[in-house]
Amino acid sequence: MPRTRRELEQERMHRRLEILRLPVAPLRHAGYLAPDRTDRQWERVPEAVGVGPDNQAVAVWASREQPRRRLITVHDGGRRPVRSVQLDGCVRPWFVQPLPGDRILLVRARNQGGANAEVWTADGRREHRGDLGDAIAHVSATPTGAIWVGYFDEAMAGSGPQAHGLARFTADLEPDWLYPQEPALPEIFDCYALNVADEAAWTCAYTQFHLVSVTGGRPTDHGQALHRGAYALLTDGVTGAFIGGYGPDYDLVVPFRIERAAVTAAGAPARLVLPDGMEIRNARTFGRGPELHVIVGTSWYRTDLGPLASVA
Repeated sequence: MPRTRRELEQERMHRRLEILRLPVAPLRHAGYLAPDRTDRQWERVPEAVGVGPDNQAVAVWASREQPRRRLITVHDGGRRPVRSVQLDGCVRPWFVQPLPGDRILLVRARNQGGANAEVWTADGRREHRGDLGDAIAHVSATPTGAIWVGYFDEAMAGSGPQAHGLARFTADLEPDWLYPQEPALPEIFDCYALNVADEAAWTCAYTQFHLVSVTGGRPTDHGQALHRGAYALLTDGVTGAFIGGYGPDYDLVVPFRIERAAVTAAGAPARLVLPDGMEIRNARTFGRGPELHVIVGTSWYRTDLGPLASVA
């Protein structure tokens, strides 16, 4: 017999109480994201944020005066941006990534035709426009400028790169590699979690939730994940952690170890919290190898596998 709404709510409440009893893994404050405070033309909350392969944060600020003008700032945790550039006539982005040569990649999540990605130079000139596909969930660039893109489930209704669930593009926005649609590999219907470390990508995707890595053009299925629904993952190639999950598990941390033919537990689960112990809400989360970045508004937080393993 199907459970009633009340029964489901009670089940979620009991699960949440279980999570709240877990040890906590606090993030550390890494800095603030802000444009030059003397320039009042920019909105005070970033329109898009990202983290590059050097673990620097990138933010996009919309102009209050010109609808298609944006300011891009790059941050290393200091009081001021490391560098910034103003762009005129750019796409309204959902994602931003740094590329080699201080170039900037801007990407819009949805695309029903035409271009939804642009590469801009360090002096504010548009260098490339391209189509990275529709229903984009993740965009991460590598040190050499390769661009990994993960897609959510609405991409399955389309064709082209997005129908593969995971794709890699060159720095000039041309498709370079597509996740193989082979029976031996788990299908990617929705790329829930994507981690890009150096040139390799790691994912744990709906519906089968297997941990899969891609090095060069070769995917490896490491086996069934210990936890379903994680929206982020960290790994150093040997150990790792799944972050988040369905419903009451939204701040759960599940450590794992990559064995020869399976993903196994590597300690007890914990709960990810802000430095003051408060819950994390309305966050944008990024995994870069063993590093986790969490951006809430203009506040930038970090942690890594070291502190998470000590809690577990």
